[in-house]
Amino acid sequence: MSACVFCRIAAGEAPAERVLEDDRTVAFLDIHPAGEGHTLVIPRAHAETIWDVTAEDWGAVWRTVRRVAAGLRAAFDPDGLYVRQANGHLGGQEVMHLHAHLIPRYAAGRAPGLGGLAPVAERLRASLEGV
Repeated sequence: MSACVFCRIAAGEAPAERVLEDDRTVAFLDIHPAGEGHTLVIPRAHAETIWDVTAEDWGAVWRTVRRVAAGLRAAFDPDGLYVRQANGHLGGQEVMHLHAHLIPRYAAGRAPGLGGLAPVAERLRASLEGV
């Protein structure tokens, strides 16, 4: 088994609340969400940073980011969306497998407050069926 936790998630060898996947990418909820619906998008193939990823996987990640963003809007109607992709330790990257964060932002007192990852994942998966 790979030492990379995101490779293990992509291979189905580690648990994650997956919300969307295709041949090149996997999207799943962050286990330490910075906001309700915080989702990560990764390429299935291991690449540590933007300098390592293939053009095809880079494009696939951003297509999935756009689709998940639409799903987050449909499911939670956030007031904003923060999209972050960091490279290397000094760039703020914590897991050395390329990934993008999608963090919905809500006005004070307006977060959905569903509690727990499973209900959030279920609601997001349902919204992604239509986008």
